[in-house]
Amino acid sequence: MENKIIPQEVVDALQYYVYRLVDPRNEETFYVGKGSGQRVLHHQWQALENPLPLDRLQRIREIRAAGAKEQVIIHRHGMDEATALHVEAALIDGYPALTNLRAGHGAEFGSAPLEELIARYAAPEALVPVPAMLIKIEKEWRQNMTPAELYESTRRYWVCRPESRRPPPTHAFSVARGLIREVYRIIRWEEDPSSTSEDPIKKSNNTTTARRKRSSRVRRAFVGEIDHELQTLKGCSVRHLTTRGAQNPISYVNC
Repeated sequence: MENKIIPQEVVDALQYYVYRLVDPRNEETFYVGKGSGQRVLHHQWQALENPLPLDRLQRIREIRAAGAKEQVIIHRHGMDEATALHVEAALIDGYPALTNLRAGHGAEFGSAPLEELIARYAAPEALVPVPAMLIKIEKEWRQNMTPAELYESTRRYWVCRPESRRPPPTHAFSVARGLIREVYRIIRWEEDPSSTSEDPIKKSNNTTTARRKRSSRVRRAFVGEIDHELQTLKGCSVRHLTTRGAQNPISYVNC
């Protein structure tokens, strides 16, 4: 029988929960999420009523087309939201074939080989000799990223104003789990066309103010190349240069 809605007494008992969506055709968990109330049913509603091409929705449509129904497993319930976020992140680490678009909350503290953790927490502190921007790619980082994947994940697109720094950064450091993963020399900057489609200068009588507003919301990407002279910085820690828990993935050193 199709679950149209979760009864209120069940919602009250569940509080915040973490759930898995399982493909009954092969018993594979294909999505992990957290929520409260009716959240766990939203995926099937979207899959049946909305043609969005998201992987998890397409998987549900394929299951239904095969005459089956995705299994909904409430993995843990009765939690507050903060606890549910950590449980969700731990489960995402444990199921590598998920259709989740992003890593879970607190990716820095997620699953990692012991050797990686030793390297991370025993790494020497980086002595940065150049004006640089540190770009954290915590959610995109994987141990087996190719150089091209690492470059693309690091370089774009970010809400930043490097030209306003004095001096402006000459280098960009790819940072994940507190360590420098690669060092790039910045050649030039380019803007994301989608972030400049509506120009406030045309709508404002104060040209200076409008330009400032536009600059503060534009997403930028750098074009660069690996700096082979600074490769000794790879694997060094930048924990002493960044604020723990900071939400902004961009920080600057020497500029």
